[in-house]
Amino acid sequence: MFIIERLNDSSRCREEWIPEIQCKTEFKAFLQARTKCMATGNTYRVFDSREKQVISLITLDRCKRHFGIH
Repeated sequence: MFIIERLNDSSRCREEWIPEIQCKTEFKAFLQARTKCMATGNTYRVFDSREKQVISLITLDRCKRHFGIH
C-alpha cells in the first residue's frame, strides 16, 4: 500500500507528515500527490508502507519545473 502524506508546515519542532490517502499502486499515488501539490502548494510524499520507505517527494517548485510553469 502506498500512502500520500502532506508536510505539516505548522510543525515548528520537527518534520511532521500527515497521512491523507492510501493507494494500491505507486503510480496512482504519485499522480494524486502531484495533483494535490499543484492544487494546494503543499509538499507531499509517497510512502511505501510495506518497505517502510519514502518513494518520492513532491514539491511545488519541482511540479512547476516539470510543467514549464515559471
